[in-house]
Amino acid sequence: MSETETVETTTETTEQQAETVVLAKSEETPAPIVDSKPVSTKSFGERAYPFLAAATVLFAVAAVVLGVLWHGSARDYDALKSSQADRDRAAQVAKDYTLRSLTYDYRNLPAFFDGVQRGTSDALKDRYTQVHDTLAKIMTDAQVVATGDVVGTSVEAKGNDQYTVTVYATQKTQNVQQQDPATVPNLLVLTVAKNGGEWLVTDYGPKDIGAKSGAAK
Repeated sequence: MSETETVETTTETTEQQAETVVLAKSEETPAPIVDSKPVSTKSFGERAYPFLAAATVLFAVAAVVLGVLWHGSARDYDALKSSQADRDRAAQVAKDYTLRSLTYDYRNLPAFFDGVQRGTSDALKDRYTQVHDTLAKIMTDAQVVATGDVVGTSVEAKGNDQYTVTVYATQKTQNVQQQDPATVPNLLVLTVAKNGGEWLVTDYGPKDIGAKSGAAK
C-alpha cells in the first residue's frame, strides 16, 4: 500500500469515528431546563402571614368603629329614655296636683289648702296664702263639696327642666244652692319644674283656648 492510500484510509476512519461520537451525543437525553428564579423556601404560613395580619387590622378597625357607633347609639337611647321619663313624671305631678286642687270639702278646708300648697314653688304658695281667708269664707258660706277627675294630660317640654302640662279634667260639685251634683269640664295648664331630685308646680290656672298644647299622653 502506498503512502497516499494509507493517509486516505486514516482520514476516512477518523471521520467515521467523529460521526459516531456526534450521533451518540445526539441520542442522549436532553438536559432539563432549569428555572433561573430561586425557589422560595418559605412555608405557606410564612407567606400567608402578611395577609392575615392585614385582615386582623381591618377587623380591629371595624370593631372599634362599630363599638363607637354602638356606644353613641346607647347614649342616645339612654337620653331618649331619660327625656321620656321626665315627661311622664311631669305629667304625673300635674295630674296629682290637679286632683288636689279640684277636690275639697267646706268642712275640711285645711286639707284643701295643704294640698294646693304642697309640692309648689314659693310664689305659688304665696298666691294661696294671699287669698286664703277670702276663698275659705266663700267655700264655707256656699257649703261647697267637689270631686275632681283627670281625663288626660298633654306635656310640652320648655327647656331648662321645665314642662307645660295641659290637663283635661272634670269636677263634680254641689253647694247650698245646688243640692244635686253637677259635672263640669275643666281645661287647666300647669308649669312643672324639675329642681334637682324635686318636682314642683310653679304655675296653675285655666288654659287659654288659643294656646298651643303639646303631645297628648
